[in-house]
Amino acid sequence: MSLRARLAAFVAAAVAVTVGLVTFAAYRSAENEAMASIDRFLKVRAPLAAVIDVAGRLDPEAMPRGEAGQVVGEDVIAQVILPDGSVVSLGSGTVVLPVVPRDLAVKDGSAPEWLRTEAIDGTNYRLLTRRAARGSALQVARDLTETEAFLAALRNRLLLIGVFGALLAGVGGWALAGRAIRPVQTLTGAAEHVAATGALDAAIPVESDDEVGRLAAAFNEMLARLETARAAQQRLVADASHELRTPLTSVRTNVELLARGGVPESDREAMLADLAAEVQELGSLVAELVDLATVGRDEEEVGRVDLGEVVSEVLERARRRANQEIRVSGQPVELEGRRAAVTRAIGNLVDNAVKWSPPDGVIEVSFDAATLMVRDRGPGFEPDDLPFVFKRFYRSAAARSMPGSGLGLAIVAAVAEQHGWQVVARNRAGGGAEVGIVFGES
Repeated sequence: MSLRARLAAFVAAAVAVTVGLVTFAAYRSAENEAMASIDRFLKVRAPLAAVIDVAGRLDPEAMPRGEAGQVVGEDVIAQVILPDGSVVSLGSGTVVLPVVPRDLAVKDGSAPEWLRTEAIDGTNYRLLTRRAARGSALQVARDLTETEAFLAALRNRLLLIGVFGALLAGVGGWALAGRAIRPVQTLTGAAEHVAATGALDAAIPVESDDEVGRLAAAFNEMLARLETARAAQQRLVADASHELRTPLTSVRTNVELLARGGVPESDREAMLADLAAEVQELGSLVAELVDLATVGRDEEEVGRVDLGEVVSEVLERARRRANQEIRVSGQPVELEGRRAAVTRAIGNLVDNAVKWSPPDGVIEVSFDAATLMVRDRGPGFEPDDLPFVFKRFYRSAAARSMPGSGLGLAIVAAVAEQHGWQVVARNRAGGGAEVGIVFGES
C-alpha cells in the first residue's frame, strides 16, 4: 500500500471512529431523553389520589384524570391493585399489566414507586407503579412501539451519516494526502534520478520551513556536498595522474633500455640508481595520495588529544631520521580531535621544516592552546608562492629539484579543515619560514 493510500485510510479510520463515537453518544442521548419523556408522561397520568373509597371499592370521583379531564385509563393502560392484591383494569384496554412482589411492596408502602420496561405479548411497555390511598396502588403503562420505531429510524439515519462521513473523509484524506506527500514524491523522484544517472543536479525547491521543507533543504545540501566531494575527487585523480606520469615514464624508459641490453656498465649502474630513486618517489607519492584521500574518512573517533605527547612522538621520529637540532617549547594542551590525523599533520610540518633547513639550522616547534608553529632557517617562501603552499601537488621553482610530491602541506590543510582549524604560512623575521595550525583565537 502506498503512503498516500495509508494516509487516506488513516484519516478515514480516524473520522469513522470519531463519527461512530459521536453517533453512539447522540443515539444514547436521544434514547434517554425519549424514555425520560415517557416517564414524565406516566407520572403526570398517575397523580397521588384516592382511587378507592373507605369500603375498598373504586371511587369514580377520585379517579386520576388527564389534562383534558379524561380518566387516566382512557389514554394509557391503567389498573389498580386493591388492598387485597386483586387487580381492577381501568378504561377499555385489554392488556393486563404484570404484578410482581415489588409492586405489592409499593402498595403496602414498604417500597418506593418504581419504573420499569416490561415485555407483554411481544410488545415493550414502560410501566409505573405508584402507591395510592388506603393500601392500594396504581399502575400505568405506555406502549413503546412508536418510541422504538423512532429510535430505530434515528439509529439508521445516524449510521448512514457515519458511513457517508467516513467515505467523504476518505476522499478528502486522499486529496489532502496527495498534497501533503507531493514534496516527498518530488524528493523520491530526485533521488531516483540521482541513482539512475549519477547526476547530482537534481536539487528540489524548498517551499516551506516545516519538516518536509527541512528534508528538502538537507537533501539539497547533501547533493551539494556530494558534488563538491566528487569534483575534489576528480581533481585529485587528474592531479595524481599528472604527477605519476613523469616518474612512470622515466621508469619505463630505463627498463626498456636495460631490457635491450648493450648498456655500458657505468651507465647501467646509473640507470639502476635512477630506477631505485624513481620507485622510491613513486612509493612516497602513492603513500601521500592515500593519506590525502583518507583524511576524515577513517573510523577513528574524536577524543581528547594530548598535544605535547603527540609533538614528542613526532620529534622523536624526526630526530632518528635526520641529524637536525629541533627545539620544542609549549604548554600542556588537550584538544578535541582524531589523534592519528593530528599526528600525521604535525609530522608533515616537521618534515617540511627538516627538508628546507640547512644542516646547521635549528628547527623550533612551539605550541599552546591557540596555535602550533614550526619554524626553520631555510630560504623561506617566495611572495608569489605563499598563496599556493597548501595546494595539492604545488611545488615552487626551488622545490622541483628536491624530492617530494607537493602533498605534505596539502595533507596538513586537509586535517585542519576536518577539525575546523586553520593553517598559516609566512616568512620568518631574520630568514626562514614558519608554518603551522591555528586552533582558535590567540
